[in-house]
Amino acid sequence: MPTHTIRRILDLKTKQEGFSLIELMIAVVIVAIMVAMITPQLMHASARAEATACSGNVRTISAALAEYQLLHQSLPAGNSAQQIQALVGDGLLSNDALQGNYVIQDTDTNNINVSCSANGNSAENE
Repeated sequence: MPTHTIRRILDLKTKQEGFSLIELMIAVVIVAIMVAMITPQLMHASARAEATACSGNVRTISAALAEYQLLHQSLPAGNSAQQIQALVGDGLLSNDALQGNYVIQDTDTNNINVSCSANGNSAENE
């Protein structure tokens, strides 16, 4: 066998495959930058979801109050919590998804205002 062939075989055996330290450090820095960019968005995602749920519940409560008023020719009596329980009792509203504090202002039966606050998020019906 010629010597240059033997030398090439030996070079292949001694040659190490893998990443250098610099390449690994660059990869770690890139991943760290990506995490730093994504983290703030993820932190605000739950707050946005709670605000969306809050405004959806406000619309649902408003619709349930309107239906209650059509069925009973009056609004439920009591404070906001008692009014919501009356809606739940009539089957117009499910108590499962209601998280947060809901305030029903019904001084005028033609203008009912429902507002919600949950973990710093607030919403009102319009």
